[in-house]
Amino acid sequence: MNNFSEIKYSNPIRMYIGEVIAEPSTLTYKQNINNTKKNKIYEIRCNLISNDVTKNPCTAYPANINIQKIPLIGEYVLLFQAYSDDSRYTSKKPNWYYLSDISILTNLNNNSVPGISGESFENSSIGATFEEQSINSLQPYEGDILIQGRFGNNIRIGSTVTNSNTYDRQPTWTSNNNGDPIIILSTNKNRNNTSFSIEHVETDLASLYLTSTQHLNELKITKPLTIHNVFNGSQMVGIADRIILRAKTDIAVIDSQEGIVLNTPNNIYIGGEEANQPLVSKDSIKTAREKLSDLLSSKYRMEFNPRK
Repeated sequence: MNNFSEIKYSNPIRMYIGEVIAEPSTLTYKQNINNTKKNKIYEIRCNLISNDVTKNPCTAYPANINIQKIPLIGEYVLLFQAYSDDSRYTSKKPNWYYLSDISILTNLNNNSVPGISGESFENSSIGATFEEQSINSLQPYEGDILIQGRFGNNIRIGSTVTNSNTYDRQPTWTSNNNGDPIIILSTNKNRNNTSFSIEHVETDLASLYLTSTQHLNELKITKPLTIHNVFNGSQMVGIADRIILRAKTDIAVIDSQEGIVLNTPNNIYIGGEEANQPLVSKDSIKTAREKLSDLLSSKYRMEFNPRK
């Protein structure tokens, strides 16, 4: 039985399973005091579940620094050894690296099963601020790429599904062309974890749809359009309780080949929400102009009536 530091490199690389027992530098930025290239960020402490090594905890770093899924205490990761930052051609020094956690519970929110490595976790939480929730998994369709967060925040890189009767949940978007691409970013509140969930443009907390040919069956607008109510091309549809678009240093441009519709049953203010008067509608201007014209015409007839 060897200590971690005594394990020799194997070819191919040998994988181990490690139980996360602490997150010493995952949540805070700590620069290496020895001024080496490696900063102690996203590191975790693990116990290896193996007969080849002793159970002294090891420190592991993410194998991919660009894409992170921070493991929780009691979750399990795949570990392997590779070169450390101070390795040279004549001196190859090892370091432990971890891959994504293992979905032991197939649970989006967490896969913590503390204690398999023998570590005691009595009356301990699985994180400093993390709270367990019941989160539904997205309904998958053939060919989808799904990126699902722990908290109901999702990205679907999918397509039109014309024959959807084989699935538990039907898509809320349709098109005549099977396989046409669509991207959906959503935050939803399906929290019973008893079935698949599907995106709902009107009831999700917030969402952004990048479509190619799809029609969003559930999309409603405040005042139904009567002229521009049919469109079969690509669309970007964003919906939330409030939407703010802000240009930091230059102008904001809304550019359209056809026209711009500000669709609201209430007022449109220019210059700020405390403007004295809302933007006057075209119909109001037309009505006022007609009344003014009638008034001027009547006054002209009275002043130049030849009978007087």
